Amino acid sequence: MPFFLKHYFDPDFDYMKLRPTQNEDGSVDHYELNYVQNVVEGQVIAEWAEVAEEDIAEYDQRFLFEEKKFPAGRGTGLKRNDPDKLFAATNGYVLYQEDRITVKETLNVRRDVDYNTGNVTFVGKLNVYGSVRAGFNIQAREIDIQGQVEGASVHAFKELSCRGGVKGQGKALLEAGANMRLSFAEFATLKCKGNLLVRGSLMHSKVFCGERLAVGGRMQGADVYCHKYVYVGEKLGGGLDADMTILLGYHPIMLYADNQLHEELRRLRRELEHSENQREKGGFLAKKHGPKIEQLREEIEMYRSKRARLWEGIRRTEKLHECKVLVPGSVRSGVEISIGPAYYKVREDMNDVYFYYEDGEVKVGDSAR
Repeated sequence: MPFFLKHYFDPDFDYMKLRPTQNEDGSVDHYELNYVQNVVEGQVIAEWAEVAEEDIAEYDQRFLFEEKKFPAGRGTGLKRNDPDKLFAATNGYVLYQEDRITVKETLNVRRDVDYNTGNVTFVGKLNVYGSVRAGFNIQAREIDIQGQVEGASVHAFKELSCRGGVKGQGKALLEAGANMRLSFAEFATLKCKGNLLVRGSLMHSKVFCGERLAVGGRMQGADVYCHKYVYVGEKLGGGLDADMTILLGYHPIMLYADNQLHEELRRLRRELEHSENQREKGGFLAKKHGPKIEQLREEIEMYRSKRARLWEGIRRTEKLHECKVLVPGSVRSGVEISIGPAYYKVREDMNDVYFYYEDGEVKVGDSAR
């Protein structure tokens, strides 16, 4: 009796011949091309099925065998108590390689992430040898990008590295569950739970850093939320239209959540103001916007309560005496530094100084001493 090798992945998958995902309404999503076939450790990827002689013609002849012998390659495994199934032995992507079913832990995208690849979501380590173009998303356990990140979304559950830098166009969001390393960054939102290293300049961005932030070049026009330590090698602040604020001492990921709540409150208040203006015109508009005004007021109060509860938790994360801002280069006037509730605004240019918390104040020290 012949045996059929049943696959739980597409054995003919070709990443060079991708098609857009079709939505339920018949439209297609050109950002979702399903670039990779993900599997996780322990997942069944193939199994044997018995085939009756009279049904042989109905099956793909390539996968009919006289004996049960899996074409098993690297990254796959068998279980003694379930010998008719082939399992993934690791997280990765599955494919046929040299006529063997193989699972690879590292995915190499040897081009830009754009309309040719679509968004890329991978369970292992992802190497992008090109750039990540505006509007696209990538997500993986670890990510290494050799090109640039434009106005894209990049999420790494652990380490994230971008050698070509970030030109965020005001839309880029980069997140790392551990450390993040960038050559430079501008007009982006950066969020990491570990340390953030920017070798060059960090400009006009929002930064939420769980441990330490180090910038080798300039940092200006940014809002920085960092738990413990900020280092800027060349110049901090500068430019008439480039506000520069640093807040240390609180957990930045919680501050990111507060930032999101703040933005939602701003949107609701604008909407409330518009509805109140419309109601004042009377007639149909008054009837239409009256109930909406009450609903908006309730939502605003709910978000206020959420922020109040969140800040109770944020204050419990205080590490004020561990905080420091170190600048061996220059600090320009206008820079605002807060360590917990203490606030300091730089009134005149300084050189080779550090800022620290003591006796409820932000104080300035000479780092050359």
